[in-house]
Amino acid sequence: MWVFETGGGLATNGGSVGFSIGEVSQAIGLAPQTLRLWERERLVKPRRTDRGYRVYTEPDVERLREIKQLRKVEGLNFAAIRKQIGPAQELPTTNGAATREPQAPGEQLRRLRIKAHKTLKDVSEATGLSISFISALERGGSGASVASLRLLAGAYGVNMREVFGADLAENTPLLRAHERPVMQWDNGVRFEEMACGENVMDPSYITVPPGAGSEGFYSHNGEEFIYIISGTLYVELKDQGSYILTPGDTLYFPSTTPHRWSAEDEPVEAIYVNTPPTF
Repeated sequence: MWVFETGGGLATNGGSVGFSIGEVSQAIGLAPQTLRLWERERLVKPRRTDRGYRVYTEPDVERLREIKQLRKVEGLNFAAIRKQIGPAQELPTTNGAATREPQAPGEQLRRLRIKAHKTLKDVSEATGLSISFISALERGGSGASVASLRLLAGAYGVNMREVFGADLAENTPLLRAHERPVMQWDNGVRFEEMACGENVMDPSYITVPPGAGSEGFYSHNGEEFIYIISGTLYVELKDQGSYILTPGDTLYFPSTTPHRWSAEDEPVEAIYVNTPPTF
């Protein structure tokens, strides 16, 4: 597993699994938008998973460090940099290992905790989740719910997309249905991201199997909107009441209100929008 050193560098503890764009951004001090621009300028070429996620290898990161030096310190333009170090080529995987998608939630949760310089005890005290439960999730155990992962995301100062390592593809107005990054929980609840880039709104297409749901209250900054496509969704706003939503119904409420939701006897399809994207 790859982890972040205290100074912001990258260190290895085992085999290489690659890095998400967010991890590379923090490690070398470049905005994700800059990394995407350099990719378009053929300075670097990270791999893409089937869902369009970028995966950077260690050689990619070292190349980016070199590009940063040439760009920021020596002042070379993109053409001069390509001439000096050559255009980006897709590099072979280390030891012939196949590229894999960022793992969620276990491996990513451990990375986020290490980056936040928190112990299991620190996280347990901040979230109310037991140390054994958090440790089991990091080892890949089952049991993660929407509510528990939201608590962990809040403790690490990230949104749910970062917990799942779900880097959206290029910032484009069109996103095909088969290209949507997916976040899926053990109970079958599934969120498919419906917009690319850093936006004010974070719309998702969600499916909730019968009997499944958030499995607890959670809250976060912002506001949210739900539109029911099919099925019946039960939503409870703590201390404010419960709502039964059927096809065509909408619900709008502040995300700071603790809320939970579930389906009962039939699956639910809905459009779920968070703004800003803090879920």
